[in-house]
Amino acid sequence: MIRIFIFLGLVLGLGFMFSWVADRPGNVVLDWQGTQYETSLMVALSILVAAIAAILIVLWIIRNIITSPAIMSRFFKNRRRERGYQALSGGLIAASAGNAARARRLAKESEKLLSDEPLVGLLEAQTSLLEGKRENARKQYAEMLNNESTKLLALRGLYIEAEREGVEEAARQYASEATKLEAALPWAGNAVLGFQTADGEWEQALRTLETNRAAGLVDKATASKQRAVLLTAQAFSEEQADPARTAKLAQQAHGLDDNLVPAAVIGSRAYTRLGDIRKASKIIEAVWKKQPHPELAEAYIHVRSGDSVTDRLKRAIHLGSLKSGHPESNMAIALAAIDATDWARAREAMQSVLSTALNERACLIMADIEEGEHGDRGRMRGWLARAVRAPRGPEWTADGYVSEKWLPISPISGEIGAFQWKAPVEQLGAPAEAIDIDELTKPLEAEVEVAPEPTNVIITDTITVAVDDEPSDTVKAEGKKVEDDTSATQNKPTIEEAELIEPISDVASEAEIKSVEEVLPVENQTTFPLKRRPDDPGVRKESDEDKAAFKFF
Repeated sequence: MIRIFIFLGLVLGLGFMFSWVADRPGNVVLDWQGTQYETSLMVALSILVAAIAAILIVLWIIRNIITSPAIMSRFFKNRRRERGYQALSGGLIAASAGNAARARRLAKESEKLLSDEPLVGLLEAQTSLLEGKRENARKQYAEMLNNESTKLLALRGLYIEAEREGVEEAARQYASEATKLEAALPWAGNAVLGFQTADGEWEQALRTLETNRAAGLVDKATASKQRAVLLTAQAFSEEQADPARTAKLAQQAHGLDDNLVPAAVIGSRAYTRLGDIRKASKIIEAVWKKQPHPELAEAYIHVRSGDSVTDRLKRAIHLGSLKSGHPESNMAIALAAIDATDWARAREAMQSVLSTALNERACLIMADIEEGEHGDRGRMRGWLARAVRAPRGPEWTADGYVSEKWLPISPISGEIGAFQWKAPVEQLGAPAEAIDIDELTKPLEAEVEVAPEPTNVIITDTITVAVDDEPSDTVKAEGKKVEDDTSATQNKPTIEEAELIEPISDVASEAEIKSVEEVLPVENQTTFPLKRRPDDPGVRKESDEDKAAFKFF
């Protein structure tokens, strides 16, 4: 475009000059060797311009003749390079599409046409990977390390191959070298951070995280949460050696993420060792108001080692009041009440939990209550059976992996801060067992009813059988009605109750069964063809056919 304007400017300038000369006519006289040549000024200018143009044209022709070999060479070279780039482009597309045969053919063609092109090595490496020749691909990447323009590309390729082969040390070296060349590489920065966290190098990981944040690889909010996780992990690693530094690290993590439960737990333990009970309690209370957790309750209740079980129960009640009605608050109170043998408060706390959040942990707590209060092993076993069928409840979960304790990184993906306190995936939507909460949470004394005044009752479909050693007088053989003897049957369990306590030691006699058959109407009688209880196998007499069947001789 600029050249066009320059050309138009020259044409206008010449036109203006000739117009100006035409308005001012004159003659030009040339005296050369005694001969005079006279012409007009306009003709003289025209001859001058034509001569200059002719000279330029002649010079251009001479220059082209002289430089024609170079021009021809450049023409064929450009044509060859163009064909090479077309082959290289087609080869890269074929390699990305998975066409190994076409990629190999185009790789050979591009290598012949573009011997000095760095991308030819990339096409060769990708083609070798498609063909399964990984050793050739690694050699090609190693050759690309010598070229500054492809060094980062070669490092990434070698890193991927080292990761695939499981050579962690080599992968770590490649990633570290890449971060030295360019800090803003996402794959290299994240890889180095992952290796450092996996090895527990928390100080180096914190520095790498700051470098990644400065390079824009992670946003500010994500970097703050990851830094809180790394500080918490470092606090756990230094808990035994330096409680003061542990408390400082935990406080920093809590300041960055006030919902991080492990930071509050480790901070509380560190402050307890330092004798600062107020700070130990305060940091837990701050997190408990937002996210109640059993580990927080355990640390809060035992924050002072010399407290009695009653004092611990008071602390549990105070902690529960900060998040009243939450299942974790009620279970914390119930556990403290069990330690204090306050069974009424434990049952009261578990009442709402069983109604709204029945899970494995709640059933285990109820089993402890039943065994501890009355030693009722029957109901304890019932709660243990429900615990097996009940949902597991919230646990530390990351990428489908469930851990008994919190971990700073996921063992599946290596993500920092991936563990969350939530129900495992397989438990989501699991139907809860329908149970009578009011009946199961009553104390054992509430189940023992006082026998009413002696009344006459008619036996219909069930038979009450005494399990003591003396003959029972419950069934009268000569009457149409049976009178309950309150003094004899008040403390005698029925068959169903006896089976939960101990094996039946005695059964009704044949005379008693016969008397019952006479008393009951025909439609309500329970007949015993063998004159024995249905669960009594009896003694089978050997017949002559049995003797013949098992006779060897």
